[in-house]
Amino acid sequence: MKRSGFTMIELIFVIIIIGILSAIAIPKLSATRDDAEVVKIAAALRNGSNDIVSYALTKGRVESNFSLMSSSFEDLESSNLAVMRPYKMILKAGSIQNCITLEINSTTLSNMKISFYENPDSTCSSLQNIVKKVNYNFQFRGSHVTF
Repeated sequence: MKRSGFTMIELIFVIIIIGILSAIAIPKLSATRDDAEVVKIAAALRNGSNDIVSYALTKGRVESNFSLMSSSFEDLESSNLAVMRPYKMILKAGSIQNCITLEINSTTLSNMKISFYENPDSTCSSLQNIVKKVNYNFQFRGSHVTF
């Protein structure tokens, strides 16, 4: 007798195997997406910081809104990954609303510094670890900076 299809047992085994593979693959894909988001934010932070330094050195001043000095920061703000305050930008990552703060000294307008939230979740911690490897303390004015 010639068989022309699959038996019910064979189909059940195939469905079980697909279920096991998807249970393994879906969390890995989710983690990859989170990692990509972290790297995107870190790259935007670095590019935006360089934009602000260039803006300050070119114009001889800084704006109170970071988005006016950098399209990278404007993109973070429009993606709801950053909140702008006068002379301050607060980055969100994971479940932490204030993972990283980038701030220009509002009294002297002479330097920009970065600070970190102290109890980060895994996504925020990953972002902080990437950012810590780069020096973000930029000087806009001083004896070595002339306009």
